[in-house]
Amino acid sequence: MLVSAQAAWQPEEVPDDIRRLYIDSNLVISEDPCDWRETVGNIFRPAVEHCNSPREAVLYIAANMTNLTGVYYSIERRRADMNALEALAEKKVSCSGQTILMVCAYRSLGIPARAVGIPTWNHIRGNHSWPEVYLDGEWHMIEFNEKDFNTGWVMENIGMLDPNDPNQRILAVHPAGTRDFPVYQKHRIPATDVTERYNKLAADWYAKYGPAPHEQRLMVELVPRPETEVLYLEMLDEEGNVMDTRPLPIKTDDVRKFAVFAMPRAGKHYLRLKGTTAKLEVPTTPNAVQVLRIQAGTGPKK
Repeated sequence: MLVSAQAAWQPEEVPDDIRRLYIDSNLVISEDPCDWRETVGNIFRPAVEHCNSPREAVLYIAANMTNLTGVYYSIERRRADMNALEALAEKKVSCSGQTILMVCAYRSLGIPARAVGIPTWNHIRGNHSWPEVYLDGEWHMIEFNEKDFNTGWVMENIGMLDPNDPNQRILAVHPAGTRDFPVYQKHRIPATDVTERYNKLAADWYAKYGPAPHEQRLMVELVPRPETEVLYLEMLDEEGNVMDTRPLPIKTDDVRKFAVFAMPRAGKHYLRLKGTTAKLEVPTTPNAVQVLRIQAGTGPKK
C-alpha cells in the first residue's frame, strides 16, 4: 500500500517511469519475492512522522537502520541477497541484504530507491552494493547507518578504481541496462553504468576530505590476517622515531578495514610491528592513497 501524497516527507512529484521502476516494484535485486510492504511500512512510516522533507526522512532512516530494525552487517549471514522479511527475521545480513532492506524502506514511504554496486574494488576482495534515492530530480548515494550522502569510505575507494577495468565499473539496477548487476544470483539482473557520475562525486570528496597535498593516506593489512590476536603496527620516520601506531585488522573484521596512517610525502618512512625490531620501508607513489599488504618474510605487497 502506498502512503498518502500529503505526507511532508514524501516527494510531491515523481516521474511515472521512476515511480514504476523504483517505488511500485517489489523486487530490488535478486532476492526471493515476498510481500514486504505492510511489514516494512509499519516500521518506517511512524519513524519519519516528525520529518519535514523527503531529504530529512531519507537521512533519518539511513542513520537509524539498525536502531529501527535490529539488522546489522555480518559475515555470518545465511545468504547474500536476503529479502526484506528475511533480513528483519534473521538480523545478520550482507551489504546486499542491507541494500535490499533499505531500498524497501524508502519505497514503502513513496521515495524512489534502487540498488547500486561494484563487481570488485581495486584493493580489496569482493563486491559491494548500496542504495540510491531519487530526490529533486537526481540520484543520491546513501548507506546503512550513515548520517549523510556520499559515504566517505566508499568515495575514497571509488577514487582508487581503475577506470579501464570493466570489473571496477559502478552499476545501477535498470531493466534496460546492458551490464549485469554484481550480486550472487541465479539469473541476470540488468544494470546501467553510472561510473562517471560517481567518479565526479569521488573527486569532489577528495577535494574536501582527502589527504592534504603534502600527505598520503596509507592503508595496511597483514596477509593472512591474524585469527584473533590484535597486532599493532608502528610508522617510523627516517630517524626511527615512532610517528603513529594503529591496530591491524583480524580475520573476522570487514574486508574494508585497514590500519590507516596519514603519511607525509617528504622523507622516508618505515613500518614495524610493535614489539619487534625488523622494519619495512614504505614504497613511494604519487597516488593520494596507497594500499600495502604485508606478508611475513616477503616485505610489503602491493
